[in-house]
Amino acid sequence: MTEIRHLTESGSATSTSAPPLPAQLGLAGVIAVSIGNFLVAFDASAVNVALPTITGELHASAGSGQWFLDGYTIPLCVFLMVSGAAGDRLGAAKVYKLALTVFLVASALCAAATTGPELIGARILQGASASFALPMTLAILGKGIPDVKRRARMIGAWGVVGGVGIASSPLLSGLVTGYLGWRWMFAVNVPICLIALWMLRRFSDAPETVRRKVNPASQILLCVLLTAVAAALIEGRHGEWPAWLLAAAAVLAVLAAAGLLRIELGSTNPTVPPELSRNKPYLLVALAGGCYQFASYGSLLVLALFLQRKHGLTAEHTGYVLLVCCISWFLGNVTALIINPSRRDRAIVLTAALGLIGATASAVLSLSGNLVAAMAPTALIGYAAGVLASSLSAAAMHLSPAPVAGTAAGLLNTSRQSGMVIAVAILGGMTFAQQLLWPMLLIAAAFAGVLTTGRLAVAGTRSTPSSA
Repeated sequence: MTEIRHLTESGSATSTSAPPLPAQLGLAGVIAVSIGNFLVAFDASAVNVALPTITGELHASAGSGQWFLDGYTIPLCVFLMVSGAAGDRLGAAKVYKLALTVFLVASALCAAATTGPELIGARILQGASASFALPMTLAILGKGIPDVKRRARMIGAWGVVGGVGIASSPLLSGLVTGYLGWRWMFAVNVPICLIALWMLRRFSDAPETVRRKVNPASQILLCVLLTAVAAALIEGRHGEWPAWLLAAAAVLAVLAAAGLLRIELGSTNPTVPPELSRNKPYLLVALAGGCYQFASYGSLLVLALFLQRKHGLTAEHTGYVLLVCCISWFLGNVTALIINPSRRDRAIVLTAALGLIGATASAVLSLSGNLVAAMAPTALIGYAAGVLASSLSAAAMHLSPAPVAGTAAGLLNTSRQSGMVIAVAILGGMTFAQQLLWPMLLIAAAFAGVLTTGRLAVAGTRSTPSSA
């Protein structure tokens, strides 16, 4: 029998006549993919606090400021399914290393931007590369750690690192913007990416035997759909587009959605494979991910803008005030690590309810005009967001079959980043004439969506245990 050589992370090769074992991911590899998760999360949320400073320095409008955010989040969402399929076909590690290299270059371009269009263009490239990197972090953990218990712990640690990226972004962004300048938020990515690439240099994984094709028409329509929706919401609020152009954007969004649905339902080789499209518990968890991202990312965006636009705080002081939410977010990440997998479903439902209570309380208490009263309930929002971050990811990956792990991770993150795109488009342009009332009620509704879909997913899993 032909000798098979198997490369492990340590770089040693062993010979055996048996089928090769999965590549083993060591601690350095776990750290390397967690760094990628941190950077993707940090660069999505760090700009929130620095947004007024960036728009002022680049002489950009408020609408352009929202495009600084959605210029990153839309491509981050659009290419997730392509990247998931690419990971299945080429190997998750290979795709991740290439994506991280492009992310490095894009970050340097963001730091060097001197005009609004330049920054938007660099953010688009950064978001596209992040879109290929993010699903691979989960896929590498799924493929590189065959032991179920260790994999659950490492996914929990991965979630904590990503949560830290989000939770620390307001304070770090405020400090960096206040003392060094907003460009350093992007410049620091360069050495961090180099470290991650070096730590993962010896790990590789084999492509899946089942190679799925991604319909390019589906990806184009998804891009058109999200861009049209974001454009209609952003420009419609700021009044910079004529009515006919806004109507055209709305019609284009409807046509793109209809075309995307028709292609996926009629294709013999859909982008979402039957192993996932027929797995109702997985789809419900993926939908919960979209609601979660709207609530979690949206809350940080709303609070950062509220503190600076309504109360006149500097970026630095905004970071300090948001510590109430962010420290709780970190504690939620840590809590998610110790949750028993058998109780994960219950934890998702309970913490979603906690987030719903926190957002509603913040909305109502803000009407008093007392900043302390308005910010206190954000501790509940942060804690719920921290627990849900990795819990939803772990639940989704548990429900997805191994041969389509990359595609499953891509679909989950597509749903999550779609929630982020909509959050930027809706919440980023809201005023605070009635304090936090309407923005926080929308965030509460999103937590209610997580609660509802989470409960339905639990019921579906118990009624059809073979679906996973």
